[in-house]
Amino acid sequence: KIDTSRAEAVPGVVRVFTAKDVPGRRNIGMIISDWDAYIAEGEITRYIGDVLAMVVAETNQIAREAAALVDVEYEVLEAVTDPFEALKDEIKVHEGGNLLKETKIAYGEDIDKVLADSAYVVGDTFETQLVEHAFLELENSVACYEDGRLTVYSQGQGIYEDRHQIADLLGLEPADLNVKLVPAGGAFGGKEDLSVQGHAALGAFILKCPVKVKLNRSESLRMHPKRHPMVMEYKMGCDESGKFTGLYARIVGDTGAYASVGGPVLERAATHAGGAYYFPNVDVNSKAVYTNNLVCGAMRGFGVNQVTFAIEGLIDELCEKAGFDRWEIRYKNALD
Repeated sequence: KIDTSRAEAVPGVVRVFTAKDVPGRRNIGMIISDWDAYIAEGEITRYIGDVLAMVVAETNQIAREAAALVDVEYEVLEAVTDPFEALKDEIKVHEGGNLLKETKIAYGEDIDKVLADSAYVVGDTFETQLVEHAFLELENSVACYEDGRLTVYSQGQGIYEDRHQIADLLGLEPADLNVKLVPAGGAFGGKEDLSVQGHAALGAFILKCPVKVKLNRSESLRMHPKRHPMVMEYKMGCDESGKFTGLYARIVGDTGAYASVGGPVLERAATHAGGAYYFPNVDVNSKAVYTNNLVCGAMRGFGVNQVTFAIEGLIDELCEKAGFDRWEIRYKNALD
């Protein structure tokens, strides 16, 4: 239950918006529209960055003080925060299940036989953590009417994708909406997804006056997608001379509560699992998994950083085990 009456009674509050005020489709997303712009009464929140209400007021201070007066009654449900537990689908983050995308890449001979016949074999499990972009310039958007047309000033990384999603949110045709890019400072992938732009647009569309929505650091940390934490199980082999014979990799990435670009990120991790090296035999599987954790999406490297850490670490282990020179073995196996 969401009760906005105390917030609405605060002097200076113009309006409190909730899911019922969205005239179009509440589900947004760049590739998969699974991200609720607002969670309605009776629905399930999926992570701590979900939006329940927005207060528009005459000043930022009034808006924030009134927002603290929005009363919410929750039925507390068990969360799933481990991607391996999430794959069991005992607690479903989305009705269709917790596997967002699986990518399989296999060529050459049977990888078990290849490794069994290799002169040297090493294996290890590598884990990387969630990483925050930490851009200095926080999310901020202004929406207003200019020459009779709703105009959104966006700090996002893709104004045409912003326009498409905002149009869906408001039930408009994209041609009825203008989105202008403003200098946004740092982003590094963290501002690809729609955030404040949609809320500012909704406020201006309903109220027919300029509306500005700006996150503070705490809100930004909760809301925008991060770099995927991954668990990567790797095995590789080589012959007596140090030529690589085969690669086995199983990669699980925690994409959090919504898809963002998690599918393509884990796909990219799979395609780059072997780094800059030639492997004649490959068996790679990667999975992007929904959990109730913070959403993960684009960040510089787009899934390649994590698997590079894994493959380079494993090559060093191979050198330590077999006595190869770390530079020479990389030069010998580098892609043309």
